[in-house]
Amino acid sequence: MIKKLNSNLINQIAAGEVVDDPSSIIKELIENSIDAKATKINISIFNSGIDSIIIKDNGSGMTKSDLQLSFKRFTTSKISQLEDLQNINTLGFRGEALASIASISSLSIKTFSKSDKKGYEIAVENDNIKDLKPSAINEGTIIDIKKLFHNVPARKKFLKSPNVEYRKIINIYKNFALIHPEIEFGLSHNDKPVSKYLKEKGSERISSIFGKEFGANVSEISFKKDNYKISGYIGNLSLLKKRKTNQFSYVNKRSIKNNLIDISMYNCYKLLLERGEYPFYLLNITCPPEDLDVNVHPKKLEIKFKTEHKVQYIISKSVSTALKNIHNIIPQYSNLNNGIPELNDNLSFTFEKSIDTTSNSYENIVDNATKRIESIDEDISYKNKDTKIWQIHNKYIITELTSGIVIIDQHVAHERILYESAIKSLEEDGMDSQAIIFPQTLTFESEDFTYLHEILPYLLKIGFKIRLFGENSIIVEGVPPELSLGKEKEIINNILDHYIQNKKFNSSFIEYMAATYACKAAIKAGDKLSYSECAELIDKLFITKYPYYCPHGRPVIVNLTIEELDKRFERH
Repeated sequence: MIKKLNSNLINQIAAGEVVDDPSSIIKELIENSIDAKATKINISIFNSGIDSIIIKDNGSGMTKSDLQLSFKRFTTSKISQLEDLQNINTLGFRGEALASIASISSLSIKTFSKSDKKGYEIAVENDNIKDLKPSAINEGTIIDIKKLFHNVPARKKFLKSPNVEYRKIINIYKNFALIHPEIEFGLSHNDKPVSKYLKEKGSERISSIFGKEFGANVSEISFKKDNYKISGYIGNLSLLKKRKTNQFSYVNKRSIKNNLIDISMYNCYKLLLERGEYPFYLLNITCPPEDLDVNVHPKKLEIKFKTEHKVQYIISKSVSTALKNIHNIIPQYSNLNNGIPELNDNLSFTFEKSIDTTSNSYENIVDNATKRIESIDEDISYKNKDTKIWQIHNKYIITELTSGIVIIDQHVAHERILYESAIKSLEEDGMDSQAIIFPQTLTFESEDFTYLHEILPYLLKIGFKIRLFGENSIIVEGVPPELSLGKEKEIINNILDHYIQNKKFNSSFIEYMAATYACKAAIKAGDKLSYSECAELIDKLFITKYPYYCPHGRPVIVNLTIEELDKRFERH
């Protein structure tokens, strides 16, 4: 039998499209604060927002009548007619957020209206107003949310762990802080300060969030064509990561996900990237509201552009120009922006529509490498102890075999040795550590730091000696015995990126850790070795389990038999 649902149940069902976790609540409320012209926004959460969320701002506030209406669905001051959807200049506009939140929580608001110079407070639970009275508040708005999802236990059951929910909040908070450096932001968790960002410039805000070293490796971009403008920052090659994490796209300062922007940025960087690498960028595209459709999804993360070719053009022109002068860019890439025609309204742009950033699995790499070295005699052995050994161009080692000669790549040979040693250490009792005379302090993003806690036991096993130090920081007091000083941050970040991307502790993670350590610690092409060092390298290589290929699948050995040499010299 079909029947009409009551209004409270309707609101609870509708709330799921707008509010499905603490981070989505925080997103909606920060947007309201920004729309209210707030210059200070402070967020306090308890138990990752599951127990309590408090947001305080110094915005314009609400009058008594507006406060009463704010909890009703589809009540808003931002649009009044259908045509207004074509000209949206605010972050919020549907009038659903507070109604949705109130239907699944216990909520109170204190607000001071700048227009009538009066303060009021209201309490709402299960969509019902419990109390409305004058308040002593003299600035902005304070929203206090408790008992989240208490009346929809099925929804609460599907919340992630507190750590996961906390990371989602950090990500939302960071997205707003990056694009609004003119606003002071503060965040605390369980009454402990997490971060505080004062009013500052865009580049300063990047340094505040990611660290001064990070901020020193970005370049500002700015370009305008007609009524379209792009501004922001792009990173040099030292900021490349193995996961798509530090890429921030905004349109009219609204954080969005858009494949068109991602593809356009990839096309600008593609000649500089190895497979599976992602650059840093923070882009804000400013364009007329009538050229956008932001009403695609309730969460307002997806948009549609009316004139996609203009977006492609301004990204290509601005980013390619900036890349010519950015640090660590390869010289032959100096003519990056050549061939980009001037834009006109009739121009049709064609960009590559797919991005192949996948990499072969470890198993496939091994299979391919095995096929490449099938021709190598697995019974390789030395002729005698007086066998001659030569290092060629400080890169390759040549020695005699009973069947001919063998050429060894010194870097990948050492990789194989270190890899197998690391695998054994990770599976058994761990690796020794060499002390650092001057311990290194490493600072991480708040979100990444929570993941670092999870992989810390593995880092200790592979030879790092680490202790926690203050907010989002560690002190590295020891490193694996073969690792050169100065590489500890790079190797920890690579391992962390891999874990965050996959979020699994399995054999693949262990192999990646060992392979990353081996690659960074191994001797390099160009390193001069003594005769004894060459001999020791060869000895250690041929007692490994798989001496013919490195952990990444590159061949270690090229074998030339006497028969092959005779044929080359036409000896019959």
